[in-house]
Formats: sequence, C-alpha cells, structure tokens
Amino acid sequence: MSSNIFNSFLASILISSMFIPAYALQSSILDPNLQVTFDYPDVIRQGDKFVLSSIIKSTADNISNITLTISSPELYTSNNTFKLIKLVKDSTFGNDFKLNIRSDTPDGEFVVNAQVTYFIKGMFDANPIKNTFTRAFHLNAQSKPIVGFEIQSPDNVFSGEPFSIKGTIKNHGAKAQNIQLNVYSSDIKLEGKKSFSLSTLDSGKNTDFEFVVNTSKDLDIPTHAIIHINGTYFDDLNKSYSIENSVNIFARHRGMLEVGDSNGLWIGNFFIAPVVGVGTIVSSAIGFFIFLWHFKNKKKTKKNKKTKS
Repeated sequence: MSSNIFNSFLASILISSMFIPAYALQSSILDPNLQVTFDYPDVIRQGDKFVLSSIIKSTADNISNITLTISSPELYTSNNTFKLIKLVKDSTFGNDFKLNIRSDTPDGEFVVNAQVTYFIKGMFDANPIKNTFTRAFHLNAQSKPIVGFEIQSPDNVFSGEPFSIKGTIKNHGAKAQNIQLNVYSSDIKLEGKKSFSLSTLDSGKNTDFEFVVNTSKDLDIPTHAIIHINGTYFDDLNKSYSIENSVNIFARHRGMLEVGDSNGLWIGNFFIAPVVGVGTIVSSAIGFFIFLWHFKNKKKTKKNKKTKS
C-alpha cells in the first residue's frame, strides 16, 4: 500500500516537472465585463510542452457560465477549454493550460486565439444574456539559440593601466549552452582577464560580463585600436554558433602632469574619465586662496567701518 502511494507521488512529480512554467510575457484580453490575462514563455521550442497561465477577473455583477477556449493550428492539448460556473465582481480565478507546440512549427511568431463566452443578467433582463468575444495574441517558436550581446568601454585609456569592457548577453532563442567569449585586438597587445564563460543561458534570459584588461606599458605612440569580442555557443544537440562585436579605443601614455583614474566612472551608458592636469589643480588652489584673502579683507574692512562709526 505504502509502495503504491510512493509510486503515485513520484509519478505526479515527474508529470509536473514536464510542464515547468517559465512566465516571461503577458497579454490581456477584455470586454466591459471580463478581463483575462495570460502569462507564457517568451520563447518556446518546437516539440516542447509548456504552460499557458490564465487569470480571469470579473468587473461586473451577475456573471456566470464562463468558458475560456485556447486554439491555434500550431498547438495541441488534451483539454483546451476551461469552464467556471460563477465569478463575483472584482474577484479572480486562475487556470493553467498545459500545451504542446508541434514539431513542424516554423521559427518565428504564430497566432493563438482566445475565445471567452459568458452569461450576464442585467437589472432589467428577464434571463441572462450570452456574450462572446475573441482576441488573438502571439507566441514565439525558436528551434535554436539566438545569442547576442552589447558592449560598453571607455573611448580613451592609458597604456599599462587596467580598464573595463562591460557587456550584457541575451538569449532570444532556445536554451544556449557552453557560452565562451574572448577579447583580443590585432592593433594592440592586451593583457589581463580576456575570457568569459557561461554554462547555460535559458530562453529570454540575460547576464552581464566584464573583461578587465590593459595595454602594454611600452606603447610607443598613441594608438587607435579596435578591440574584438568573439564568442561561441552550442544548442542541446551540440551544434555550435558564433557571435562577435567590437569597440574602438584610443590608447596613450599618461602625461607627467595628469592625475586621476583612467577607468573613470560609468553613469548608465555614459563613461566619465575624471583625469585632470596638475596645472589645473594648482591654479584652482591658487584661485581658492585668493578668494579667501579677498573675503577676509572685505570682512576686516566692514569691521573697521563699524568701529569708526
């Protein structure tokens, strides 16, 4: 007996794990009396099973016999209809549709239709009146990973001093695996952290990365250089894909009278390098002391005038 209970429990866990919700996108359909909101993955792979979550909200009184039906040529399921006997005003009720996407569905978006039927009885109605409304929304099918990335880097760097190249990787397709990024330049020698790896990146997800590198201290002349970031990733069938991007920098020696951090500061998408010359600092200090001297003399003059009066 206990063995059967355990086997049933294990089976229920396995079945549930086949339909792990991965909500990322949302659509709403509504009329004056009802609102239905759908949550679903932003990317679905052909042949996979997924969950389309629905929440029905009533915005009027006396609504009954609600029927919600999901349909699309690209989807199939054992039950695409959900029925609710009654829903009072301002209350909600949820339901999960466990759906399969056909293996021969082409890559890209496809249309899903949602039809809602319900009855509502108005103050002067003898019997409840049937209402029906239909709305369409899109799901996105992708058979392979689609990985891309954006980069941020300073425009100007000092030779021999570290600087950051930051970025964000995003996957617009199916699950990606074994992502590898490398940074290099044909124009200038780079040292430091020049590689980044990530084991997996799920559909619709993103992650940040950073390279901390520096040019050679023995840089002869100021140099304009292109820095390349190349990468590879794999799908679950071990097929490889490549990605690349690049940034431009200007590398030079730090001047003898320059002080400050060559890395600067990131504010959103903007980079500020707070490098100033020693001459600027000295002149600012002199100006400050002159201001204090004038302020002190002005105060002393006012005091003398009060004493004489």
